[in-house]
Amino acid sequence: MLRLFLPLAALLLATTATAQAQTPSPVRASTWAAYDVVLPYGLYVREVRDGGNFVILEDGSIYEVRLPQRPVAASWLAGDFVMLTRISSPVSNFDMLLSHGDTDRAEARLAGRQRPPGQE
Repeated sequence: MLRLFLPLAALLLATTATAQAQTPSPVRASTWAAYDVVLPYGLYVREVRDGGNFVILEDGSIYEVRLPQRPVAASWLAGDFVMLTRISSPVSNFDMLLSHGDTDRAEARLAGRQRPPGQE
């Protein structure tokens, strides 16, 4: 009986030690994003609507601007260049920062897309 038990015990100890030695692979977060470009990235403003509520950029992306920064975005004109950067700790999903020059900044979130002019 002992002869049968020793090999079985050795097998169980070996599999237990192997299982403990293996570390689980880390869970990877999704790398999918609505943005298919590497940020920071800059685009020209095509249009500002509703008193700065929405900014439409040259690629057809429409950004909704957070309420406190709408007066800033309302001052932007078609043809102004804005830089897009991701906000690391967004408020209410306003995860993008649109920057025009050194002082004009507006927190925004992607609201949708239009086709760029000439592709309709």
